[in-house]
Amino acid sequence: MEDELSNNSEMETATLSNEDILAQFEATLDMPEASDNSEQADEHVEEPDADENASETPSDTDEPVFEIDGEQLPLSEVRNRMMRQADYTRKTQELAEQRKAYQEAQFDKNQLRMEALQGIEALKQQMAIEFSMMPPEPNWDELLKEDPHSYMLAQREWQRREAYAKQVWEAEVALRTQAEAYENEQHQLEVQECQKRLLEKYPELRDRSTATQVLGEMSELLQSYRLTQKDVEGLYDDRVISIIYDFNKLLKAQKAIPEVVAKMEQKPVISQKQNSSKASDAYTRDFNKFNKSRNGNDAIALISRLL
Repeated sequence: MEDELSNNSEMETATLSNEDILAQFEATLDMPEASDNSEQADEHVEEPDADENASETPSDTDEPVFEIDGEQLPLSEVRNRMMRQADYTRKTQELAEQRKAYQEAQFDKNQLRMEALQGIEALKQQMAIEFSMMPPEPNWDELLKEDPHSYMLAQREWQRREAYAKQVWEAEVALRTQAEAYENEQHQLEVQECQKRLLEKYPELRDRSTATQVLGEMSELLQSYRLTQKDVEGLYDDRVISIIYDFNKLLKAQKAIPEVVAKMEQKPVISQKQNSSKASDAYTRDFNKFNKSRNGNDAIALISRLL
């Protein structure tokens, strides 16, 4: 009996697969509740002594324990973590859908804005033609003295024309301001996407100190090719930055080759390794190949052989 209990306890703390964990969840969550009849029946059963209960029935806090990523977790904690992860995934998906709907709506608004600006341009041309056919602005003081009635009519016409022109100008300014804000927003989104792709490709750049060092090296590299701050201002395309970053790493590898080769030539021969003739032959072949070609790829292959 003791052997069976020890085996059962060992099985509870053993590492289980995802399928075993889910099966355990289903078995735990779908346990049928005690019926009313069973509760009534229990009322007439004499309760055993406290000592017997403690020795024969487990406490309410006992629950299976699972090992996940090297960590011992009770069933309740595993279930809570899975529920939190599912809730996080659901909210992330909802946020992505809302962001997509917002971008689509903003795109449609900007299309209508561009069409309105085209209509304003056509209206401005028509206004210029009509205004050119009108008589020039009169001398208001003389007109007022000579013909007050004509003065009032002309004033009213000029005010109407100026108000109309001002209304068109204000509408154009508002539309162009909104269009510029939309373009700036799209630019920022594109910059963020480029940064995201860059960090996915080079995860080491997530470290601030590493990123600072790399950016300094890349700046010095660009300056060595006489590129100014104005030349690289606004550079955010991850494809271009990737080329510069990879080229900088290649240059650093080439500069490190002579030092690595010198150290390897000074390294004493280890006679115990009798089975390293193939590796030695491969190193000699790569070394000779690099000496002849002085090619970056050959240099990288040689350094990889030395690591």
